[in-house]
Amino acid sequence: MIVNVFILGCVRCDINWNGTLEALACDFFQNDLSDARIPSDLCRGKCAQTPNCTHYTWTKYSEGTCWMKFGLVCKSNAIHTNDSSMLCGIMDNTTECGIHWNENNSAIACYFPGNDMSNVQIASDLCAGQCAQTSGCTHFAWSVYMGGTCWMKSGMVSKDDAIYTGDMKMVCGISHASSLGAVAGTTTPSLPHIRSALVSSSV
Repeated sequence: MIVNVFILGCVRCDINWNGTLEALACDFFQNDLSDARIPSDLCRGKCAQTPNCTHYTWTKYSEGTCWMKFGLVCKSNAIHTNDSSMLCGIMDNTTECGIHWNENNSAIACYFPGNDMSNVQIASDLCAGQCAQTSGCTHFAWSVYMGGTCWMKSGMVSKDDAIYTGDMKMVCGISHASSLGAVAGTTTPSLPHIRSALVSSSV
């Protein structure tokens, strides 16, 4: 069982990479591959030796733990923390990644941190409608947790607040209800439909 411990500071704080692929006081969300109890200066090398490891985080957990991670990632996906002893890094800076929004203000491989109101186990394509029908819900996230869970969230939010996760099974979005009024028939496009839209928009 992999347990990742991190202390969140703020999502959009500046992380000082100093022209390298490694920085202090940062973390990467989810996608844990494996972990090892080693000093921080050996974490990058351990990731390089681990198949499918694309990025990593080191924390003081259990006297020093390197968390190897997988999936597409960019420096912009790193989360700033309040712990200056933490270390994070990526193995390759050439990957083109990011969140690609469709016309319904939904996207895949993304997440909105915090501000949870409630959650319900439903299919991904029903999550936007559930948010629209939930008083105070302005945005949402869906994951495969518990067979498929829609997390309703509250508060002011913009697309820039979403975090790219690299997990193509995750969905996030901003509710039309927050600006257009609740629409009972609103749905989140299913994952295949979202992927098709992304392919079409890139042609």
